[in-house]
Amino acid sequence: MRLRWVWLFVIMLLLAGCQPSYWVLEKERIGEGSSDLEIYANYLQMHDDVKGYQVFTISEGKKMVVVSLGSSEKDKKLEVSDVKFTRKETIVTVKRKHASKANETNPYILIGMDKIEGDLIVQDESGDRFEETDYQQ
Repeated sequence: MRLRWVWLFVIMLLLAGCQPSYWVLEKERIGEGSSDLEIYANYLQMHDDVKGYQVFTISEGKKMVVVSLGSSEKDKKLEVSDVKFTRKETIVTVKRKHASKANETNPYILIGMDKIEGDLIVQDESGDRFEETDYQQ
């Protein structure tokens, strides 16, 4: 009986390890992603009306999704609420939180992913979708 529980645990670990993963890159480390990320972050601060998301390819083919709120929400910050991967789509859900101090003209978050499966959907917790920005890389 005990051996069955051990096998079940091992199988669960293996299955969990097969899922694509994501992470949030600290803004102080933005230079580690690619120079394009730094350029885009500066672009967002100079063009504070840009609201939406932009996808970048970083090292080893991994992806970085940059989501920005625009200056109308400069008193907010973004956190990842959930990331779901299916064969047809990748859904990134972000949460707006009050920032104790507004230190950015255009708040943004850097979400790294091993890969994007199918269509990318970026939304907030109420289901409102962000559109891809028209930024030219």
